[in-house]
Amino acid sequence: MSKKVENIGNTFTSAENKKKQQQRMRRKVVRRRVTLFGGILVAIIIILSIMLVTQMKSNDEATVERQHKEQRYQKQQDEELALKEELNNLNNKDYIEKVARDDYYLSNDGEVIFKLPGDKSKQQEKGSKQDK
Repeated sequence: MSKKVENIGNTFTSAENKKKQQQRMRRKVVRRRVTLFGGILVAIIIILSIMLVTQMKSNDEATVERQHKEQRYQKQQDEELALKEELNNLNNKDYIEKVARDDYYLSNDGEVIFKLPGDKSKQQEKGSKQDK
């Protein structure tokens, strides 16, 4: 029971066939446009994702570098305070006199300095501290 179907060549069927063909063409065009715009959208999302990841990485690196610099700055601040204190001590006459007496065994007029056996260990400790 197979029959061959033939188109009738009247205006109605040809108009319907034209409409169906135009609809197919419109669907193709719409599908192409959706695919094109979808591809562009996906490309934009990928590019923005890559930029986001690289920006986050550079922010992390900058944060680590900033922390290192803050630590170094704090060490320099502490060193500056120690140097200012030492400068103040070196400008203090009593401190200079104490250092001269302890380290160099200098004395005032009329004073006699006695060197005790325990003084050698103190000298060796001072010498080893100065070597470091």
